[in-house]
Amino acid sequence: MTTESAVMRFFPTGIAGLLVLLLQAFLSFPAFSAPKVVVLGFDGADPRLIRQYMDEGALPNLRKLENEGCFRELGVVNPPQTPVSWAAFMTSTNPGKNEVFDFLRRNPETYKPSFALNEEGKKRFLLGRYNAAAGALLAFLFFFAAGFVTAKMLPKRVRMLVMGCSAVLGVFCGVAALDFISENIPSQIPFAINHLKGVTFWEHAADSGVKAVVIRHPDTFPAKPFLKGRLLSGLGVPDMRGRVGTPYIITTDYSLKMRDNEFSVEIVPVDPTVYEEEKTVEIPGPFNKPFFTYILDEYENACTDDTTKDALRVMGREELEKKGVKEIQTFPLTIRILPEKERVALSVPGKRLELGMREWSEWTEVEFRFSRLVKVKGLVRFYLVEVKPEFRMYMSPIQIHPDNDLDISFPRKYAGELFRRFGAFKTMGWAVDTWTISSSLSDEEQFLSDMYETEKPYENMMAALLKDGDMDLYVQVFEYTDRMSHILWRYMDERHPLFDPVKAPRYREEMKKAYIYMDDIVGRATSLIPRDTVLIVLSDHGFASFRKEVNYNRWLVDNGYMALKEDTGLMSLYDLFDDDRLLFKNVDWSKTKAYGLGLGNIYVNLKGREKHGIVNPGREYEELMDAICSELPKIVDPETGEAPVCKVYKRDEIYRDYDPDVIPDLRVSNHPGYRVSWQTSLGGVPDKLIAPNLKPWSGDHCSLDPYCVKGMFFCNRTLMDTELNILDVAPTILDILGVKPHPEMEGRVVETRP
Repeated sequence: MTTESAVMRFFPTGIAGLLVLLLQAFLSFPAFSAPKVVVLGFDGADPRLIRQYMDEGALPNLRKLENEGCFRELGVVNPPQTPVSWAAFMTSTNPGKNEVFDFLRRNPETYKPSFALNEEGKKRFLLGRYNAAAGALLAFLFFFAAGFVTAKMLPKRVRMLVMGCSAVLGVFCGVAALDFISENIPSQIPFAINHLKGVTFWEHAADSGVKAVVIRHPDTFPAKPFLKGRLLSGLGVPDMRGRVGTPYIITTDYSLKMRDNEFSVEIVPVDPTVYEEEKTVEIPGPFNKPFFTYILDEYENACTDDTTKDALRVMGREELEKKGVKEIQTFPLTIRILPEKERVALSVPGKRLELGMREWSEWTEVEFRFSRLVKVKGLVRFYLVEVKPEFRMYMSPIQIHPDNDLDISFPRKYAGELFRRFGAFKTMGWAVDTWTISSSLSDEEQFLSDMYETEKPYENMMAALLKDGDMDLYVQVFEYTDRMSHILWRYMDERHPLFDPVKAPRYREEMKKAYIYMDDIVGRATSLIPRDTVLIVLSDHGFASFRKEVNYNRWLVDNGYMALKEDTGLMSLYDLFDDDRLLFKNVDWSKTKAYGLGLGNIYVNLKGREKHGIVNPGREYEELMDAICSELPKIVDPETGEAPVCKVYKRDEIYRDYDPDVIPDLRVSNHPGYRVSWQTSLGGVPDKLIAPNLKPWSGDHCSLDPYCVKGMFFCNRTLMDTELNILDVAPTILDILGVKPHPEMEGRVVETRP
């Protein structure tokens, strides 16, 4: 047989075999046939600025998206706050139903607020308070049983001696175990509670076989499991102090301790002799909840009198401190200033660093040991602000280390996998530091540097994960567009009290660069995804100037709705989260009908709901709300003649299916240029009703009426409707994926076409 004839003979068989292999390969692909969807969120990206910059030719990738598909202003929920809008987006339910309605929520029993996205709970660890006793008993039984078994194998004359020695040894080891376990194994441990109610669209899609990856979406801490999913939590993840973010200023300038510190920046003083010799300071880290706070709580259990509680806590504190138990865990930082070089040498355990002026250090691992068995790791970095005339150095909030195996991701080890693949990144939800500059403790250059240093790792993460392509749905939210606008808006508005005509051109250009960076991210994503992938780019709200603040609690006091025993003083974030009895301490609840807390919320001091409620449900309640709704919008700014208040909403106007014990009774919205004051948000009562905003935090959206600060929406498909609300986006994404929307979703499916 010739070679040619052999080939011709086996050719049909080979073709048939190849076709069978191809058919098998085709059948091995998932049955899911809908195109992949990529969703990129840019927090606070303003549609008016986008339109302006597109018309200037600065945003070519977004312009291309508009030309291929659509660009719309996006209707947002009330109130138009970051956690509120993103919660509505991810669940397609109104804020009353999903219960993320503000940054803060209050407990009507105590009037004490907590973070609205999530809060800390505590739970029993193993056997709880019986851990030590159980360990001691087990140790005794082990040695006694071992002695008993051994004695059975020995002559009778020594059995009792061996058993007696075993019993003594058992008692000794039991006592040792009792002490060891008491000091090293907690009876209670903290855990995070996510307040978000409802099913997210990626969880619902996963139930239909959609494989999703979600990166830094707000309201996702602690991370919830979902089928075939991977998630890295975003806004809501605290720093290691349990706060939204605690930056540090390490300085020889003691005067900084005396300044207004509304945003609770931690000032760490350094002895001025640091110029002559190196000094070590202790940097405060996480609160020692398991071995100090929870133990202290046990001293006052079942006690209702505040005075007795305080006395018991003092006694408990003294006993714990005698044992060497610290309330706050710290790490040592050694500082040596090199003034002639304008540099500083730093060392933390296991690491030495040297920094020049305006330089960032690499991310540095720090460790906090709560006991011989319990330790956690954090990540920090440093920035040298100045060496002379005073030493001043910034330290980032302490990030939760991805290797701590906590619920900052799903699966739990996913954050660690990202860390090993991409290197260090900020795990804290509010990653870009706006607090230090808002406290006038840093400048624009440091802020901008931190912003880009923070966002670049997230961009690289996006690019690599999209290149991997092993998902049907990809969702990622970038926060920096929001943080940029909060800080630099004063340079966009000539009427702002802090507008500087000299600096304005420079920082208006920086604002534009931030939007160009957004366009670059979109372009990079577009280059990495297939042509038939649906790409959606959206924001949760827009922005407006924050020229003046309005103190609603001042108005409530002046109009007889709220009564004080004495002045409340300046409130800060410390007061919200670090002292259970400080907030509203000077309010006379027996004469208070309503009080403000959060970013525009007013609560009625209602009988049967609030602990010290005085307003009767029914007619009195309704008449009180009618009066506030009618009178509050009549406030007039005497300097401009403008009305700061747009409207006061009753909760029934904006929420459905809500818990009346949780949701605020009224929500006050502002016109552009005005915002609820920080002090009202924190429960304070300043002297002035309206005051100029003299903080760098100069742009806002939180208490504005939703129509003033719409979000933006781009898609590379055409929308067959001109109107779009943020509640409609999730059902529309599910429809594109071939999944029927969840029955509790309130938004509608908007038809799209290629």
